[in-house]
Order: sequence, then structure tokens, then C-alpha cells
Amino acid sequence: MSVCVQIRTKTIPEPETILNHLVEKGERIMVTSNEYPTVKFGNYQEAIRGVEVNKVEYGLEVRICSFSSTEDYQLFAKTVNALMELTGGRAYLEDDEEITDPLKTFDKEWIQAQQNANFNIVYTISSGNGQTVVMYGLFCKFCLGPKFLSSFDIQPGHKFRQKDVKNLLAYLCKMQWYCANLTDTGMNMVIQSPAGGDDRGLTVSAIMIKNGEVADFDYISEASLFGIFNLDDENSAPAVIPFQQAWKILPGKAFTPLDELQYRRTAELTVEDVHEMMRCARHLQPDDLHYKPTYPGSGFDSAQHTFILMWNPDTSEVILEDHSASIENMFTEYFRMSIWQHDKAKCGDRFYVVRAGEGKTGIVMSGVFDSQPYESEELDDLGQHVYYMDMHPNVILDPESAPMVTTEELHRAIPSFDWTGGHSGRMLSQQEAQKLETVWSKFLHCNREFIDIKTFNVNKYVTFH
Repeated sequence: MSVCVQIRTKTIPEPETILNHLVEKGERIMVTSNEYPTVKFGNYQEAIRGVEVNKVEYGLEVRICSFSSTEDYQLFAKTVNALMELTGGRAYLEDDEEITDPLKTFDKEWIQAQQNANFNIVYTISSGNGQTVVMYGLFCKFCLGPKFLSSFDIQPGHKFRQKDVKNLLAYLCKMQWYCANLTDTGMNMVIQSPAGGDDRGLTVSAIMIKNGEVADFDYISEASLFGIFNLDDENSAPAVIPFQQAWKILPGKAFTPLDELQYRRTAELTVEDVHEMMRCARHLQPDDLHYKPTYPGSGFDSAQHTFILMWNPDTSEVILEDHSASIENMFTEYFRMSIWQHDKAKCGDRFYVVRAGEGKTGIVMSGVFDSQPYESEELDDLGQHVYYMDMHPNVILDPESAPMVTTEELHRAIPSFDWTGGHSGRMLSQQEAQKLETVWSKFLHCNREFIDIKTFNVNKYVTFH
């Protein structure tokens, strides 16, 4: 979301002329691009995203993007005014509304309205589907998601306060200037999809071992993938995982979050630390980095297997109260469960969690596995190691207060499967899985009105598209 003003003119001043004019008016300009077609700049220590002046067919345009600081918006108005003075051109908003006095049009109330509207969009995206919004700042990206917003006391399903938004914007400004002269882990590398087409490929942010040392960097920057490369050993395959999984393998002693996805390095990182990170990353690497799993309720995908995880709150370490608390925290909590038929499971497969035992029983969670099976030190009753898989839910509900697909309904739809007990992590046949998808999809669509985040939470983005 951005605001663009057109300066219709045949007079195109040099970028230096524009910048000097603003400086003469008292602005403290820092420039990141000083040539057309795009000149980008912001005020020192005050900018988050800055202002763009673009050379276009009809003259010039001045653009400011969402989640800009108050000072960015003020500079935007002053830049429009400066270009009108320098060129004698007339200014228009994108809907052809003429602007005669930019400083009056883009006043304090207008700025506040823009910031509120921008935040509401990001808040809706984050709280409604757990997505992270990535934007380019003046010097670095910033990533807004549910975990990061909650650190500013901005919680899904709760009203947010203006002071919390103000604190968030102040932090984003501080972060831009903190990262201005730091080295990140971004690479000039894109992994193209084997299928080709319009896929732009996957970008990589990586930590590397070279010449017996960890290559120098100050912070881990956002990308599609997070990689670890040992350039000293040609026989060592790189570990490459979805970037959202990076937090699982970063040693806490060496990193502190910058935002939802990015991390600053706060201590020495040894070669041994990186080797351990690489080892831990192996079970997080999907078989196909380009594959995007389909979530339960949004259609059937024959490439996925479907597993039923049984949960009895009367015998499990996870009691009913823990499960209920996880509903509201679906986008910020870490989930994993043991899986019986781990030899048949892979990253990207589907799961359904079925409550068994006493009380209201049936499906209480669905989603996809976002790891490969991994062995724990825990032993089962037969003395064999237990295998776990990490889980990314798209639905969690409270069996005591939300609508649900009951055990009885499951029995009627798929009588060939034991829905009352047995090993947790049994695989359905593809025919059974397709029947369950039909039941679950119908249930979710018929009960959308009951999604309240507190007793029934659904990631709408991956479930309803």
C-alpha cells in the first residue's frame, strides 16, 4: 500500500538539485539512490522507508510506502512541495485529484489516518492467518508477524493501542539505522524451480564456513531459504531449509531477534556451532524446496500422506487446558507430536489430531508436518526410540465449546479406521484420506461464522485461499 503523487512537468531537475533544495529547507537527508529512474532518501535517524522520486513518462512521481514513519510522511509532503517549486508543474494524486498545497493536504490528521490504515491491514493479515509481511526499509527489510507484534503487546483478537503502534514504529526506525552499516547474510543466489514458468525462484540467506572460519556477518537477513554451506568440504552437502524454520537451529547464545524472521549476531559463532546447526537443520529440509503443501480443508493433494494423531488429555502430558491455551497462540506456539508410522511420513504430509478418551471426542487440530521425522532419546513401552515431527497447524479448536467433527461422524464416514484409540501417527489410505478431506472441508466452510480465535482458530489464508 503506497501513496503516489504525480508531478506533471517537462522540467526534470537533477537529483542533486532536488536534494540540495530540501537540505536548504532544513532537512537532514540520507540518500540510498541518487540517480534516476529512482531517487530514494530519508531524514537522518528518522526514516523507516524514506521517500522515492521516480522519473516517469509524464514527468516525476513522488511515492511513499506503508509503514513509514511520521517523519517520512512529512518529508513526502515537503518533497512534493519542493518539486512543484522547482519545476512549476502541477501535482495530482493517483485518482487525478489536484494538490495545490501539499503541506496542508498531507497534514498531521492525514498522516495518522494513513498509519492507522496501514497497520490495520498488517494486523488483519497477521492475526487472521499468521502470515508475515516483509517490507523494504531505507537500509534493510523488516518482517511483521504475530510473534513480533506480540512483543509490542499487539495480540490477535485483542484491540491494539495507539501507544503500542507508536512504540512499534519507533523500533522499526531504530532498526533501520542500526542495520545501516552492518553486513547481512543475503546472497546473490536464486534457486529456480525445475518446472520453470513464472516462478521467480527462491532467494537464499546463508551462513558459510570458508578457510576454516565462519564468514563474517552481523545479522541474518530474510530470504525464501536459510542455508548453511561448508565451502571447505566439497563432500559436505549444504543444509537448506525454509527461512521460517531458521529459529529452530540458531543457538540462543549467539543471536537475538531483530523482528519476526531476522536475527542479529550478538556473540562469537564458532565453526563447531555452525556444524551443529547444519546437523540440526537436516530434519527440517523438505524433499522438494519448491513444493507448497495443501492444508487440510483446502483440497486434496495426492502427493501428501495423511496421518491421524491420537490425543487423550487424561493420559497425555498435554492436558485440556494446555490445548485450549494453544488456540489463541496458534501462530506463535511450537507444536510437535510423536508418530508411529514415521517410516512412511515426510515433511509436507498432513495430520489430524483426534481427541480420544472421555468427554467430547473428534478432530481438534489439523495441519501439515514441517519437519522430517526425527529420533528422540525417549523410549516407548517396547524399548524403541520414539520419533517426533514438527507441526504447522491450520486449525485448532476447543472440543468443549466449539463445533467439531465428532468421533461418531468419523466412524460413519470412514468405518475402516479405528477412531477411538490405537497408536498415534497411523497413516490413512489415500481413499480414506480423500474422504476425510471432503468431510473436513465441508465442516470448515459450514462453520466459518464460529471462528473466534479464542475457541476456534483457523489460518484462513491456507485454508480458504
